[in-house]
Amino acid sequence: MSLGTQALGMVLDSGVKTHESLHTSLTTAIERAFTLETWVSSSRKRVASESFIRRRTQFGSVDEFCVASPCDDDTLGGIQQLSADERDAFVARTTDFETWTAMKQSAAVEDLVTLQNV
Repeated sequence: MSLGTQALGMVLDSGVKTHESLHTSLTTAIERAFTLETWVSSSRKRVASESFIRRRTQFGSVDEFCVASPCDDDTLGGIQQLSADERDAFVARTTDFETWTAMKQSAAVEDLVTLQNV
């Protein structure tokens, strides 16, 4: 990294990305993207962020989403225990998505992009 780049970063104090830091961020993002399908399909604790739920569903929180679901256990794990048809019908009725999988994938990609800030 050049002295000018370091000085610019210090003066702006805005997290200026250098070639090296951008390369590291992109490498991490790519590695996460390759594992995204496994993460999405096995996620039981956290499917979407609170802000994602507020923006892309009829609910103000993950808890509200879970409580409104047709499962006995008002948790994300409970929703995942529903039959695929029942879960997808709930998602299609109350979110911007047609299926549970589509919602989970969109949430995961959004998290990936947000975390990487790329």
